[in-house]
Amino acid sequence: MKKIVAVCENKESKKALEEAGNKLGYEIVAETQINEVINNEISMSDIKEATAVLFVINGSVEDIEKIERFIDCEYYEVEPQYVINDAISVINEIVMDLN
Repeated sequence: MKKIVAVCENKESKKALEEAGNKLGYEIVAETQINEVINNEISMSDIKEATAVLFVINGSVEDIEKIERFIDCEYYEVEPQYVINDAISVINEIVMDLN
């Protein structure tokens, strides 16, 4: 099973990704970062096992807390509205890009 780890700036995008991943057969491990607070922090082992890293943010990647965890990872950025509206398409695009 492919694993995607995600840093989300809101709970809605995290939930949408997890539901879409479940439907598509992908493991989604996601944390939220709201007001500089990390909830459900992604472990280093999950990051190392991940096929891809997804940053679901409106701001800059540099604003992500503990960004150094993701050095040398292939990552994608998407605005939360796209994930909330159609997380299945977002995941499918990432998977197609990786193949």
